Amino acid sequence: MKDTIMVEKMDQISSLPEIILHDILSRLPEKDAIKTSVLSKTWREIFYTFPILSICDRESIRRSSKRKKDQQIKTFLDYGKQRLLRFSDQGLAIKEFKLKLSLSCFDLQLIYPDVDQWLKLASECDVQTLKLCLPTLKEDDPCLCYILHPGVIEARSLNKLVLKGRIRFDKEFLNPSVKFSSLRVLSLSYVLFDDEGAIEHVISHCPLIEQITLKWCYVYNPQGAGDMQISLMKSVSMHGLQNLKGVDIQGVQNVYIDAPNIEKIYYVADSYEPSKMNFDGCGNLRALTLMNMNIEFLFTDLWFLHLSSKFPFLESLELVECSMFEYISISSSQLKSLVLSNCSTMDLLEIDTPNLLSFRYYYAGDDLPSISFLSCSNRLEVNVRLNMTHPRLYQLGKFVEQFKPQKLLTSLSLSIHPCIPFDESFYDDQYLDVKVTSSVKNDVNVVDFVHLKSLLGGLSSSDNANISFRLK
Repeated sequence: MKDTIMVEKMDQISSLPEIILHDILSRLPEKDAIKTSVLSKTWREIFYTFPILSICDRESIRRSSKRKKDQQIKTFLDYGKQRLLRFSDQGLAIKEFKLKLSLSCFDLQLIYPDVDQWLKLASECDVQTLKLCLPTLKEDDPCLCYILHPGVIEARSLNKLVLKGRIRFDKEFLNPSVKFSSLRVLSLSYVLFDDEGAIEHVISHCPLIEQITLKWCYVYNPQGAGDMQISLMKSVSMHGLQNLKGVDIQGVQNVYIDAPNIEKIYYVADSYEPSKMNFDGCGNLRALTLMNMNIEFLFTDLWFLHLSSKFPFLESLELVECSMFEYISISSSQLKSLVLSNCSTMDLLEIDTPNLLSFRYYYAGDDLPSISFLSCSNRLEVNVRLNMTHPRLYQLGKFVEQFKPQKLLTSLSLSIHPCIPFDESFYDDQYLDVKVTSSVKNDVNVVDFVHLKSLLGGLSSSDNANISFRLK
């Protein structure tokens, strides 16, 4: 009886319009969406005409004998071709095509012509989003890349292109006829360019581009020593892009951005090389993240003091693993969120931010800086996380003293991960207004610094403990 009811319910769902059934599939995890194809003939047809098409070799090709593996690859290629031909033959549009390949270098080279055919079929079916993911390219890996043919991705309907892995843009992309007239999102990770200026040429032919991601891209260098014939991209310049809203750039040494309407910049430098970055023309910037930077090499010591005049709309500033000046004064009238994570060499930090709502400070070291708020919001929340190799409680107490309850601070939470026990005195009675909670023992309610000292003193270097503080 129960099975009959379930079948009837399934039949009711199967009778829904195709557009609704496609919407149901779009909300399911990929593996579950594939499973629907065995429910019935109706669901099988719905799945094969589902406009979000994902093909991955990982489930179809497993480690086995060469003969069996060759057959698995042939079956996989036939499956992919038939799926795409179904869309092409029926004149159906593909909303998104994702192809993920994890085969060995040798096997990949054999199927590159099939990849060409698949991408061409997808382009002819007015594909809107195209994602191609191959194994990651490395500097010391001379493996032959898949050469992306310009004609494959010139679909006028294409608005999002995501490429990752051993994919190569050859000199054909310097051809003026190569245009991405509808592209709004471009994401390139671990791909290879034949020419240093190829990426700028591609970007300049994306008049509607809104989001650009460049992560650890390479440039071909035939003069390289031995097999080291590729190197990380050295520079990139972006200008004249009126619609650009955000960039994520990682591993490029020199970056120049002049985009009047850009709102978000996320930049990760190659920590082994000094980096240069110029984005002073981005006056509409609202969020800035810098990682692995030598700030002294990039800015003057007054740069942070003039944030309001340079970036009057900046609301979020995040500095991670950056080498700083000993003295930093951050002044901004609009800044609402400030994050400093493991920024070394800084002794004194002054914060003049009347609208700041969140300040997060993370540091793994022993010498804690002096931090003062010249102005801040009365709703400010402060979160501090320390990882002290040699915990000095007297210094910790002095550090916490900077955040004693006042009308400018609504709350402060601080956690410390001590690695080596200590035996140092400190002035217990100065910090009795600090409420302390501990994650070491759930049944212990540590209420002040006296208990904290006892708790930390009992820890060994092998304890993985986090001690959390919160001001009353």
